[in-house]
Amino acid sequence: MGYKISNKSEMDYFLATIAEASRHVRSLLFMLLFSSVYVVVAAYTGDWQSETLVLPIVDAEISRRWFFIISPVFILFNYVYMHLFLKDLMVRFRLYREMPLETTYIPKRYLYFPWILPTTEPDLDPKTRTFRGRFLYFCLDIVFWWSGPLVLLAILAAYIFQQDIAALVPYVCFCISILHYVLNSRFEKSRFKKFMMIYLAFFLLFITLTAVPQIFGLLGFGPIGQDTFRFFMSFFVDGYIIIFFIFFAIPKTLQSVKNKTYRILLMGLYLIIMLNFALHFIMLNTSGFDGA
Repeated sequence: MGYKISNKSEMDYFLATIAEASRHVRSLLFMLLFSSVYVVVAAYTGDWQSETLVLPIVDAEISRRWFFIISPVFILFNYVYMHLFLKDLMVRFRLYREMPLETTYIPKRYLYFPWILPTTEPDLDPKTRTFRGRFLYFCLDIVFWWSGPLVLLAILAAYIFQQDIAALVPYVCFCISILHYVLNSRFEKSRFKKFMMIYLAFFLLFITLTAVPQIFGLLGFGPIGQDTFRFFMSFFVDGYIIIFFIFFAIPKTLQSVKNKTYRILLMGLYLIIMLNFALHFIMLNTSGFDGA
């Protein structure tokens, strides 16, 4: 059951709550971006072989291992916490946009988000969005939604080859941030984008397991050998290309290309590429395991 705004004072209060929520999200976003830059700079400075790490600016010395355990959890918390308030702000925007009223001097959309460039009416629809609108939405997607996963990926890359089981912490935080993006982001997520994120998560898991032999030791297995590593790397590369053509490139060609001759040529080219990678995959793995 909704509440009907019936006078100017109630409308002013509603607009004041939007402005306050906007300022709060802006502060949380600034905190996330600042802490992300600080953590990445700290992660990539100093002697990587040292057991301690000197934090920039504060010049404090801490355990390198504990830094890579605590920092990804901290970034993930800020990332999710900011989106809780952002989601509430988006609901308020939607309610305000659907209200049957008009401002006197300026379009109502200019009051949505005072600290982000406003968009025009055509830019609200992906089908009519201009290049400027697409670029703006791309920047918003990076800043609001991809800053957290990218920073967590950078933290993982900085510690993954230290052969420490603590590398699982930034990996798990990265996967949680990706899952959070899929479930909560209001930006359009195509099947290909979802596939890419899932495939990347599995690939990073393989790299993490390879770089940290202690994980296999806990499971009762030995470390991954060179031939096994080559096999799985070839599997990920060739498997990605085959899946891409079968489930994305070929169906898109069948739907979009109207010229029958051109479509047959493209299908033949796709088939040659797929056969080439399939043969390469079989020959590489056969020779690799024969020599093991």
